[in-house]
Amino acid sequence: MKNSSIIILFIMFFTHIITPKTLYANDSKNDFPTLTRSEFVFACMSSNLNNRDYMAKCSCAIDEIAKRISFDEYAEAEAISRLQLGNSPREEAFKSVGLSKERMDKLFRAQAASELECF
Repeated sequence: MKNSSIIILFIMFFTHIITPKTLYANDSKNDFPTLTRSEFVFACMSSNLNNRDYMAKCSCAIDEIAKRISFDEYAEAEAISRLQLGNSPREEAFKSVGLSKERMDKLFRAQAASELECF
């Protein structure tokens, strides 16, 4: 029980869930913070061509993702994906957990839909 509490706090720290909710939009359909949206667009543009066309496509993509999953689901999946990249025993634990797979599958489906809509 104590280990799961530590893991939850770890995830909350890395996904900014601890940040006060006043920083987020009040509309539940638009609960992604501007910072998260801009980070996504910058990362998307840097992995593609850094031009205006891709800025529009990447902005569209995060909007489509936001339509399909909540910010909390997105933040959890992003934290899990970062943890899965590592090789330590703690990070390895996230590679086989069913809840992690469920969260990641939901994010992957939202990303696939956004690519179909925007690219």
